[in-house]
Amino acid sequence: MTDYPPATLRLSPQALPAMRAAYDRALDDLGREMQKLRDVGHLAGPWLGDPVSARTVEFYNARVMDAPDGPFGAMVTYQQELVRVRDQLAEMEADYRRTEGDNVALWGRL
Repeated sequence: MTDYPPATLRLSPQALPAMRAAYDRALDDLGREMQKLRDVGHLAGPWLGDPVSARTVEFYNARVMDAPDGPFGAMVTYQQELVRVRDQLAEMEADYRRTEGDNVALWGRL
């Protein structure tokens, strides 16, 4: 395993709303696709009616769609991470606006 130094993202405060909006659009798109996958992702039953396809259906549904560490679970985790990043950007934007408001108020009194 390779250790990498922590990365620092530096951007202008004016870029925060655009970045947050991009995450909002990505979350909207992903949300629609995730809903489609929830609706059709589970196999309804054995397609041949035999024991092999029955075991395959059980395995697929259990490992791919229902397992927290399966592929669908990974997509849910990815969606949650995008939400955390978007929310962090919103917090950064609010902090910046608050700080700038404080600075404007301070300079106005000097």
